[in-house]
Amino acid sequence: MKSVRNFAGKLLGLDNTEIPKEQLNAISEILSKFHFNTNSKDLRKLLKTLRKKHLVDNICVASKNGSVIASTSNGNSLKEAVIGTAMFNYIKSEIPKSETILIKSNEWYMLMPYKNKIFIVRAPASLSTVEFNALAKEVEGKLTKGKSF
Repeated sequence: MKSVRNFAGKLLGLDNTEIPKEQLNAISEILSKFHFNTNSKDLRKLLKTLRKKHLVDNICVASKNGSVIASTSNGNSLKEAVIGTAMFNYIKSEIPKSETILIKSNEWYMLMPYKNKIFIVRAPASLSTVEFNALAKEVEGKLTKGKSF
């Protein structure tokens, strides 16, 4: 029966990978020992804190037309915003119900729309949808409060 299930899974392209619970537990334990102050009035500091909190390499927030709103990258944020939004818009035009796009190369390249913005995140491991939404919600909360950055 198991071989039939495996064959059917391969034929149908089903993903039967499991979440590495030991790794998640280890990361949760490590992160529980740290406090991340996300009350910064400076958007760049907030993004750097979120980068550490979520264990990602880069965070870029762009408008849907490709202009940079905020980024942790040094010097290439405009290029990253333009490429990320163009890629997201193209995939969205081809697959209209796309929500979050994950691309694996040497690292993960993740794209997600949130409140008329595109969040572009690069990381060694992919973020869960819940974690990606939490990151976007924290940034959006600071942007919509009308604070000057």
